[in-house]
Amino acid sequence: MDIASKKLDLMHRLMLIWDEAALQRVAKAIETEVPEVEDDFTDDEVAELERRRARYLSGESKPHSVEESMRLAREGGKR
Repeated sequence: MDIASKKLDLMHRLMLIWDEAALQRVAKAIETEVPEVEDDFTDDEVAELERRRARYLSGESKPHSVEESMRLAREGGKR
């Protein structure tokens, strides 16, 4: 399994965690490995996210299943 597949698998598994204590343990483990995460978006990134959200809410774009999202990520977002 390549690193991209491992990351996608971990993200999928993370989405399955509903227990808050378990989620806190996972967060602590991630903080140990990645102590600082830059979560500030540029104005262009925020504008793009807002455009995508508007397209989704208007029905112009459709959501993807987990499997389809993984396939698209592996292909670099190509359709």
